[in-house]
Amino acid sequence: MSKLAIGMIETMGLAAGIEAADICLKAANINLVGYEFAKGSGMTVIKIEGNVGAVKAAISAATAALGKLGKVHTKMVIPRPSDSIDMLIRNESTVGYEDEKEEIPQVKQNNSPSDKEDNSNRDKADESEQKDENDKNLNNQDLDEGQIIEDKNNEVTVQDESSQESDEDSDYNNQDLSEETSKGYTCNICKDPKCTRQKGDLRIYCIHYKENKDKNKDNKDK
Repeated sequence: MSKLAIGMIETMGLAAGIEAADICLKAANINLVGYEFAKGSGMTVIKIEGNVGAVKAAISAATAALGKLGKVHTKMVIPRPSDSIDMLIRNESTVGYEDEKEEIPQVKQNNSPSDKEDNSNRDKADESEQKDENDKNLNNQDLDEGQIIEDKNNEVTVQDESSQESDEDSDYNNQDLSEETSKGYTCNICKDPKCTRQKGDLRIYCIHYKENKDKNKDNKDK
């Protein structure tokens, strides 16, 4: 609250209050804060502010004019009002006073045909870009799915080839074993049908391993 003096004059009735406000404004250089209806008896309080001398002059002029009619009930001048009573002077009940609010500039909308056409073209362009982007994402998704399917097919093919090679090796080993079995023996060292060693096993599994080892030793000694 500014340090301007506050002047108040309480009149009987609204008409007397309006006349008092008019006299105050004409008598001195003051500002009208507003008026407030006092509860009961139809009293109206006129509130003004300004320099101390101007406020005193305005209140004195209004009191002198309305005092002859007996319409003035109370008058008051506060030279240096405290900040704490600002809420009592400027309140919601004070008619004519409005809090200073920052006005938000409103953008005036231009609804000319050219602007509407530009907006329509802009919307169409945005829709076209969005559609192209969606199509691109869809194509990329199809490519990814195709790559996954191809990788799975390649993996299945490799597994099939590996299984086929394993089967071929097994068939080849079985064939060799069958051929040796058909000859009457399985051990390719002693070739004794009684020997249980098979081709590829260690030599020590041969029933004639020790005998052959001794023969070889004797041959070396000779």
